[in-house]
Order: sequence, then C-alpha cells, then structure tokens
Amino acid sequence: MASSRFGPSALHQRDPRSALFENYTGDKNRTGSQSPGRVGGGYGYTGASGSGGVNGGFRPATPNSRGQYSDSVISELESQNDSEIEGMSAKVKMLKDITIAIGDEIRDSSKLADKMNDSFDNTRVRLRGTMNRMLRMAEKTGVGWRVWLGFFAAVAFVFWYVWLF
Repeated sequence: MASSRFGPSALHQRDPRSALFENYTGDKNRTGSQSPGRVGGGYGYTGASGSGGVNGGFRPATPNSRGQYSDSVISELESQNDSEIEGMSAKVKMLKDITIAIGDEIRDSSKLADKMNDSFDNTRVRLRGTMNRMLRMAEKTGVGWRVWLGFFAAVAFVFWYVWLF
C-alpha cells in the first residue's frame, strides 16, 4: 500500500451503499431480452401470438443455409429503410430551408451595409463641403476659425443644457 502524504485516510474504502453490484459476475444462462419498444413488429413478425421461439417471437435477420433472406425479412428491412430515408429527407429539407434563409439574410445584410456605406460617404462629402464653406465665410468676415468653433461649442452647450435640465 502506498503511503499518503496526508496521513491515514478512509476515503479509498467503498461506501457499502455504493457497492450494489459488487458480487455480480453475470448470468451465464440468461438469454437476450426482447426490446420493449417493439411490440408486434420487427423483422417481418406481424403477430403477437404464434411462433414464440428462442428469440422471443422475433424472426432472426440472418440468411438461410444458401445465404438468402426470407421475403418478409427483406420487406421489413426495406420498409424500415424507407421510413429512415423519409426522416432523413425531412431533415435535409429543413437544413436546406435554413441555409436558404441564412443566405437571404446575408444578402439583405450586405445590401444594407452597402447602403449605409454609401450614405456615410455622402454625409462625409457634405460635411466636408459645409466645413469648407464655413472656413471661407470665416475668412471673409475676418473672424478666425477658433472663434467660430467656440461659438458653435457654446451653442451646442446651450442646447445640451436645455435638453438635459
């Protein structure tokens, strides 16, 4: 037994309540149980009474000595495949619809971003023209641009003060 640096401890011992399957070795005589979810069907077996053989009423899906499957087993497997294919087809259609919706949303978002970019560009051009006209006006009146900047800052402060209070 390895020594512990934290002193003697009983943490490695099992709690008797957690030793539920301690003595279980497996039942060698136990046969496989039938699935409770498949009542009245499975590999071509259509009735609940009758041939209740070794497999609990289900026909095995194994070929005979010549490697052939019975028609009922084949038809049951094909019907199961068809139902699975229908389920997968529905899921694929749903995924296709989702991807189409995502593509439409991306295209709409791209168009909106382009429109916003054009709008911001036009606004930038207009602001630059307005600023140039203000600077020309300031030069003609003989008042410097700093004075005009102070005037507009004061007006903005008054609007802000009135709006806030």
